[in-house]
Amino acid sequence: MRKNSLFSIFLLCVALPLLASPIQLFEKGKELQYHENWYGAIELYQQALKENPAYNAVYRGLAECFYALGEYDQAIVYAEKARRYSPQDVDIENLYAFILIGIGRIEDAQKIFSSVLNRYPNNLDARFGMAEIEVTGGRLTNASELYTAALRRQSENRKALLSLALLSYETGNNKAAQSYISRALQYHGDNAQVHYFAGYLSALAGNLNEAEGRIRAALTIDEDYDKARALLCSLLYSSGRYREAMSVADLRIAGDRKRADAWYVKALCLMKLAQKKQAFEAAQIGLSVDTENELMRTLLEDIAVQTFEFEDAQRKELAGAHRIKGDAFLNRNMTDQALYEYRRALKVYPYDTDSRQAYSNILMRQGFYERAIQQLEFIQSIEKSTARINDTVEAYSKMLDHSVRNRWQIDPLYLNKAHLSIGLFYQVNAANVFHPEAEKLTAALINDILSYNRRFAVSAHLDSPSSYMEAFRQARTAGNDYFGIINLQENERDIQITLDLYVGRTGSKAETLTVYRSGNDRFGNAVRRIIGLFNQAMPVIGSIAGRSQAEAVIDIGSGDCDFTDYTIEIVKKGTLTIANEGIGLLYNEKDVLGTFTIGRISEDLTEGTLTRKGYYDRMTKGDMAVLIYTDPAKTGSKAEKTVDGTDPRGQQMSQLLSLLRSIR
Repeated sequence: MRKNSLFSIFLLCVALPLLASPIQLFEKGKELQYHENWYGAIELYQQALKENPAYNAVYRGLAECFYALGEYDQAIVYAEKARRYSPQDVDIENLYAFILIGIGRIEDAQKIFSSVLNRYPNNLDARFGMAEIEVTGGRLTNASELYTAALRRQSENRKALLSLALLSYETGNNKAAQSYISRALQYHGDNAQVHYFAGYLSALAGNLNEAEGRIRAALTIDEDYDKARALLCSLLYSSGRYREAMSVADLRIAGDRKRADAWYVKALCLMKLAQKKQAFEAAQIGLSVDTENELMRTLLEDIAVQTFEFEDAQRKELAGAHRIKGDAFLNRNMTDQALYEYRRALKVYPYDTDSRQAYSNILMRQGFYERAIQQLEFIQSIEKSTARINDTVEAYSKMLDHSVRNRWQIDPLYLNKAHLSIGLFYQVNAANVFHPEAEKLTAALINDILSYNRRFAVSAHLDSPSSYMEAFRQARTAGNDYFGIINLQENERDIQITLDLYVGRTGSKAETLTVYRSGNDRFGNAVRRIIGLFNQAMPVIGSIAGRSQAEAVIDIGSGDCDFTDYTIEIVKKGTLTIANEGIGLLYNEKDVLGTFTIGRISEDLTEGTLTRKGYYDRMTKGDMAVLIYTDPAKTGSKAEKTVDGTDPRGQQMSQLLSLLRSIR
């Protein structure tokens, strides 16, 4: 039945432009718009304008469609044209103001809504607009009051009830959220979107069976409600019903093969069913549909690493995409992004000599000659070297003859520099319709990147999602100093990654790191930034790796931290403990044996002189080196931001705003 319905809509879309009048085109466009088929509606509206360029209602419809797609710059063009044809139409005024909020012109939008309310005090759309402005500013209590005031004027208003349910959940008042949803179901039980939001909130609360029932009810009312079908797919996957989830994904793909999120879920299901090659093919198609989908690419690469041998051509091709991107970043002097791309390329295909050589060149430019030479020596070991590489290795090896490592006869590769242990876990959001289990991919990627930082021993628990209790138990049993739980939220344009850090011994909260990113490369940018925040937040600890008279060498180098504004205290081995809560170290003053004055710094080692504290010199190999900030201003900036984003408050609300704006 659904296939026939879709086929009929397709025939109408093809035939109507040839046969229909502008009025018929508009009416059919409104029908498609009602079913949230924005692209089909836009096509018919534009055809209607060709027949009648002064059709005001069509301009409004186009503005509404582009607004729903988040294309505010285009929406405002059509809204302005609609205003010219109907300058007194209050609905168009409100629509125009909503679009202004979308492009960030908050004050202009507020003036329009205020003007409407001065003329029509009971105009609910204007009140909803004022509430959305409050949400944009993060003032959720004010927004709730405005929606409640609207509800007093119309006690059964669907938008007010659903908005209050979402706001209540966002502020942690689950009881109120359930109350508003129950009222919405009571008054609007025949509305598919009401059932959808009831299912969405149930999924967020972890009530998957109840959520599934609500979503199926929504689909009974509107069988073409793809958003509900996408959530059903995610719910079935989260419930472990992989074949059912794959059937729903196939149904969505049959309706539109360009639904990348459906291919994503299908690939996940096939992996769970141990059909790895078919999963690779599904993810490959999904990436071809949406080439900028970073999570799809990450999944595809993860499947390739698990499925194919190191030398496989598929892995080589995937690595090539990262190398090309890395080269582009390097040409624009975006070194951090280039490093990320080259490392991903080498993760996927370790024999990519071009990426490895480019990676080595960056390390050399940063002064990390020893690590750069290690990359070139790997190329030599697989017999893919060139005369230039051989000459470079020989020249830099001679230069390093007098390095700190050679003077002290210490090979950093055999040093245990990881003085902090971290357990990494993830939780899943069953309501994530775009990329279910994206948290797992994120945790795996963070683990891979942190493996380049030898300060940390990271153990990632990726077999299944973990509750706080499970994560605490495993971290404490393993003796981890800290453990972190990854959470992720996203919509079509924005992503939020949260890393909740806890003390492994006590389970107390240590820190919450949150990053918001939007636009292109948002996933990779968010991952890199949250790792940067993590590195900044963690204490820097080393140990004495060797001593001769007053001279000593510690296992901290320029590759581990910037020594500017640090002093280094030597603390007796075995006396350092992790603070019970927050991020910090505890030790007694009596266990401070002396200080270390920095001399020559290399990548993994630093040599200098020891100064004892007290009459006796008790410092020896294995004692701990603790870095202490000496600049109060620097200390303040070390933990400068645990919430990061271009506009943290606005981006933090973007997830909620996206939901509120979708209520019809």
